[in-house]
Amino acid sequence: MENEERIGLGVASMIFGIISLASMCFIVISVFFGILAIIFGILSIIFEKKNKLKLTGLILGLISITITIVLYLVLGVWDLNIFMIPKWYI
Repeated sequence: MENEERIGLGVASMIFGIISLASMCFIVISVFFGILAIIFGILSIIFEKKNKLKLTGLILGLISITITIVLYLVLGVWDLNIFMIPKWYI
């Protein structure tokens, strides 16, 4: 039992990072799951010694939050909506 590797926090971090990337169109949801991915990634780095997933979740969370914020700023500056239908399409 003592030799078992604990990978629960790293797996949770990676899953939250993937959910955050998949939900980038929804700003609040993406940032929420990105923050969870970062928190679990940091906890995984602290408590789990031999886990390769810990950095994956942390990086996915950081990338997702960065892309979501940039997307929000660009759409806000251009006054665009992701779900709008262009006038030339109608």
